[in-house]
Amino acid sequence: MKHLIYFLFFSTAVFSQNYQYALDEAPVKTPETPGVNNQLEEIEYFKAYLLPITQKATIQSALDKYGAVRLEKGDYSGVNIVMKSNQKLYGHASLNKISNITIAAGSTGVVLESLLPADQTITLQSGGVISYCTFKSIKWATLVGTNVTLENNSFINFMGPIRIDCSQSGYIRNSKIIKHQSQGGSNMLVLKGNSSTPSYGNVSLHTNFLTPHGNTTDIDGLRSLTFVGLDAEGWNLTGEGNKAMIAAANIGDVKITDFNGANSYSAVRTPSFDIDAANVFFLDKSMNFPTDALSVRANMFVVNGGGTYIRKSGTVTGFDLQANLNATNTVRYNGVDQTSAMTNSTTINTVSSAILGTKFTPWSRPSWETLPNPLGANWKAERAGKPDQTSYIQNLINTKGVAELPEGVFYIGSTLKLPIDSNHGIVGQGTGKTVIVGLTDDFPLISLTGGQDANFILSYLTLQGGSIGIYSSQDFGTQHMSYQNIKFVVFRNQNYGIQLKQIRGFDNNFLDNLGFVDCNIGFFQNPLTPYANDIDTSSFVDKTMFYKNQFINCTTAVSMMATRADNLDAWVDCKFDGGKTALALGGQNAPLAANCDFTNYTGVNVITSNVFSLYNSNLYNNRVTGSTINSISTNIEGCQFLDSTPPFSPVLFNPLNNHIVNSTITGNVVTDIPANKGYGLESAVYVNSTFLSNPALSKLLVNVKAGVPTVIINTNSNSYPQLLVTQ
Repeated sequence: MKHLIYFLFFSTAVFSQNYQYALDEAPVKTPETPGVNNQLEEIEYFKAYLLPITQKATIQSALDKYGAVRLEKGDYSGVNIVMKSNQKLYGHASLNKISNITIAAGSTGVVLESLLPADQTITLQSGGVISYCTFKSIKWATLVGTNVTLENNSFINFMGPIRIDCSQSGYIRNSKIIKHQSQGGSNMLVLKGNSSTPSYGNVSLHTNFLTPHGNTTDIDGLRSLTFVGLDAEGWNLTGEGNKAMIAAANIGDVKITDFNGANSYSAVRTPSFDIDAANVFFLDKSMNFPTDALSVRANMFVVNGGGTYIRKSGTVTGFDLQANLNATNTVRYNGVDQTSAMTNSTTINTVSSAILGTKFTPWSRPSWETLPNPLGANWKAERAGKPDQTSYIQNLINTKGVAELPEGVFYIGSTLKLPIDSNHGIVGQGTGKTVIVGLTDDFPLISLTGGQDANFILSYLTLQGGSIGIYSSQDFGTQHMSYQNIKFVVFRNQNYGIQLKQIRGFDNNFLDNLGFVDCNIGFFQNPLTPYANDIDTSSFVDKTMFYKNQFINCTTAVSMMATRADNLDAWVDCKFDGGKTALALGGQNAPLAANCDFTNYTGVNVITSNVFSLYNSNLYNNRVTGSTINSISTNIEGCQFLDSTPPFSPVLFNPLNNHIVNSTITGNVVTDIPANKGYGLESAVYVNSTFLSNPALSKLLVNVKAGVPTVIINTNSNSYPQLLVTQ
């Protein structure tokens, strides 16, 4: 591919503030190449009408006229907004302050994205059904709705309380809440339904309730509720509440996984849960308090749990089924160890009904686009002799805060420096349209300078070549990032796409539609060692979500070997394809992958970690020499392991603990443990799973203790996902 240097002349009304070039500052224009364009969400974003900040008072009329509106960098507050069907409001990558928003009753297809309605309200209007709306990367707003009717809406990277009360009328159905974070205040999640028009199918995937001053949740009257990955810290911090963190009453089915947190420093210490439901299911229950409470009617099924709980007063009618509670490697039914198959038909029917539940529709599989490759295969040869435009981009960063780059290719010969202060960054015209390329491969393209509890802005471009795409280190001062949003950035042909080198922390971040292609390591956390249990040696990645990321032909897609433990990091709707290892993790608490695909890996293992959870994920076409997963403890639900490779391998000096629920495993699930080699024995719990190489274990409930399996419910399995589903 040949590129021509040309000089851009733009309308001064729109572009003069940022895009006046001297002769040696013109970007290299990327010729139009068949098949090279931006990704679909980017195309929709750039198609939207650009409303200048000087016309912010007309935001409502612009929405009514154009349907889709995007904003420049700046403060657009001052005018309340009403969103109607198919209207879309896109904020700038830096997030725009705006005023109150109302979603009109009966609306469908509304999109709100990258907005900062600080201390403002997004109100769902009662009346007609509000459906198929998307609220994405909304910061510090409160979502409220009373007696509303909601169906199939998505709340993605929503920061702030969600309070929906349908206790009198209306309903909440099949909401996807993907990364919900709220801090301070009280009642961070209110979901209330009624018996006349039931509410159901609502799933919260990756929840962080941080230091609520009073009560955390108020949940009542729902047919079902699911949390996949929940971390809560310091609830009732200032003593303003008296309820359990999860306060749920009059519920049908409650399912909770990867349950972590603590409130040891709270003014009022209340239980982690107080649940009144027909059926309660926990998978990987790390958080526990002696006062955790269940109603007398609840059937409680815990797989891989810690601690205990108490029943409310009255005659207990529900059962207690505890599998590997407190690492006992036993299955207990109503306090009695089950060492052989159950024979009481009434007990079998009751427990089987709770395990099987109702078969619903799994979340749809992600549809991943081919990542744009605007420079093609000859990019290295074609960069030779190109002018160095480092100073031009750096000057934009220094003078404008955010360098807004047009379409074209920008070649740089030294690193660009971005302060971590929430005010500086680089924004292009899309991953297929704006490219920053290293003239050589011996320096980071972007280096982050010091900052504490802040972030930087980076969106809509490709970073190619250089040694590292984004380099974060203590070289430029103490670094701790939080609430970092990076979206639509493709990293190509680098040793590390993103490197966090011994920084203090990377906390509560959202990495949206990133691509890592032909890198040695896509995302690399190499922490401070050794950890001395203090802030100066703390070096962590916490509550960070990789959302719709693609890792293509990277030797290692993600390497995160923590010293101070990483907490509740998640990969959601991600594609891992090609290389040696997908995830190389260590020192983790509750890492999880949901709705992901892992394909074409050829190393020893696809995933290594101390612990790991997989939900609705598929693994196929891998040709590893060891096992699919190498981990001390795994939790698997609704997954398809389609390779003939053994799913697990032994770990030196540690017993294996594997928990497989509603899944299909092709390879031999019985782990071969070498004798007298220092390997621990395997314990496992199998629930309603299909083992193609071990049909005798394809039963509703099996316990494996010290390598010896015991069938507890000798009924053939009927495996299907039950967590990430719509009803």
